[in-house]
Amino acid sequence: MERVTREIGKVSVVITLLLVVVAALIYGTLPTKAEPVDTYHSSWHLVRETADEDAATFAAAYDLTTEGNFASKDSSTVLAGGPFQIRSTNAGAGPHEGYSAGGAWKFAICGKNYNNVDDTFSFNIIGWSKINGMLQTIAEGNGVLGTQAVIVYPDGGDALGELVSETSVSYDDAGGVQDNYFTVTNQGFDGAVVGMLAYVTGTDITSGYYQVTVVTDSNNIKIAVTATDDNTDSTVQINPAFWADTITLDETTKWPSVAVYNSADNEVAFIVVDTTGLEWIQFVIYAADAATNEEAGDITVYGRRY
Repeated sequence: MERVTREIGKVSVVITLLLVVVAALIYGTLPTKAEPVDTYHSSWHLVRETADEDAATFAAAYDLTTEGNFASKDSSTVLAGGPFQIRSTNAGAGPHEGYSAGGAWKFAICGKNYNNVDDTFSFNIIGWSKINGMLQTIAEGNGVLGTQAVIVYPDGGDALGELVSETSVSYDDAGGVQDNYFTVTNQGFDGAVVGMLAYVTGTDITSGYYQVTVVTDSNNIKIAVTATDDNTDSTVQINPAFWADTITLDETTKWPSVAVYNSADNEVAFIVVDTTGLEWIQFVIYAADAATNEEAGDITVYGRRY
């Protein structure tokens, strides 16, 4: 009799547990792996590699009369100028920062002033859903580079002096043939062109951003810095990157939710896009030919979950 009682007790426990599970499924009380309510731990991702414009116009990059489907999507990787894939998992690496595809993303854009300050660029944000999905134009607009320097690119690497960075440079203050010239002896200024910005520091020099005004050769360049004397310890970092501080949209009705924040505040302006329904996104940059007056060059785009 005692054994029967024990068996009945076990069955009762099992039945009770089953009823608890069923009730939990019905009323949603079972613990689940929920999407995080905050995004503090979402990393910045390289969405567009550092490069000059993709084309002179958006139409020159994508002809929508013949290239409006998924198959005509740029097949390159982001590091080769291709689109960015918003995905929920990394191959072989498990969940991707604990969130699913879709939702809001924020994007920040930076570039280089090749023509003094406030260089400009234009962009189209486009995207696709799954295979056979059509190209979706999300937004189009324009940007202006500000004065907040990109000290270190979010994906690694020094942005200050990314083109040329020379230390222990000799500087001739004034009065001679080479007045206001910086001189090196190891081809250090190779790649510098007139109009680029340089960040200059050194003894008896007021540190700051100045424009390159003359490039005699790869050993000698002229920058009209504020200085009081010659020195041999200057540091010249040419063409650093700056965050876009002004972003304007030509049209805001192309996609259900697109917004710009911090524009014209001399801060990093960023674009927030609801990417629901999109798996791929691409920034097409145009009107950013560094050789053209007042146009920026080497535009980079970063994005993160918002």
